[in-house]
Amino acid sequence: MKSFCFRLGVIFVALLLLGSLGFATPADDLLSSGRLNEVVTLLANRGDAASLNLVSRAYYAMERWDDAVKYGERAVNLEPQNAEYHLWLAREYGRKAQDAKAFAAASNAKKAKNEFERAVQLDPSNVQARVDLAEYYTEAPGFMGGGVDKARDQASQVQRYDEGMAHLILARIADKQKQYPEAEAQYRAAIKLAKNPADMWLQLADFYRGQGRFDDMQLAVHSAMAQPDRKAESYYDAARELYQGGRDYTDALQYLQKYLASGKLTESAPAFRAHYLSGELNEKMGQSSAAASEYQASVKLASAFGPASEALTRLGQ
Repeated sequence: MKSFCFRLGVIFVALLLLGSLGFATPADDLLSSGRLNEVVTLLANRGDAASLNLVSRAYYAMERWDDAVKYGERAVNLEPQNAEYHLWLAREYGRKAQDAKAFAAASNAKKAKNEFERAVQLDPSNVQARVDLAEYYTEAPGFMGGGVDKARDQASQVQRYDEGMAHLILARIADKQKQYPEAEAQYRAAIKLAKNPADMWLQLADFYRGQGRFDDMQLAVHSAMAQPDRKAESYYDAARELYQGGRDYTDALQYLQKYLASGKLTESAPAFRAHYLSGELNEKMGQSSAAASEYQASVKLASAFGPASEALTRLGQ
């Protein structure tokens, strides 16, 4: 549900590259449309930081954490003053930590913390970097540099730029501390103050799902989709919530169809992910042929995305 901003320089360099190769597609379109095979093929052998960062993000989207970290580190080494590159490397270390064994997990988690902090140091007004750092502080134990006081400090800093996101941080802290009524109140405050209320409704839906309050989750999703100025990616996020909550699969599929047809795809919800989720929904509904078609569409866009290939094997394709 997070929207990641591109630096103008990244787009400019990638545009020059693609133009020289006979392509007119901007780099952000390649990522958001889920054409990750093209990103890797076109950019992996280049030596500039912008290209390496884009490749790292492509591997991140495909859940290839080792490759994402490798290219992310190279981008940061080339441009150590670029906050956005540090932010992406932090995310890549963080996801690698989640899949690693204990010792490696701790090492990568600490690297993620250092990179988040460096991103904030380099760009104090980067709200998303501060939100991600606050999430690390909220979830990590003290011996790994975590702490809710640190997370609350980030909420105070974010308050100057985006009040809704500040309340989101406080909601996550309260949830972590099992102060569920306070968490719900903070989510609702975030909705009232949010620049994008639909996204905060979906954050609340996610909270309700975690609490097992599936009827409330369903209502929150519907409230999100009733917002007049919602972003196109809300369709994807709503579909994902309904799938994970086991509700309204038909509506979820319709949301994904609307998203894919919107022409406003985003990096945080790339097309190959939307096709994969459509496959999961169809499979849950017993539509094996339709599920296989969606998984194939996902693999065609991002061949290194293992879950889609595994799903096709499961279906005997």
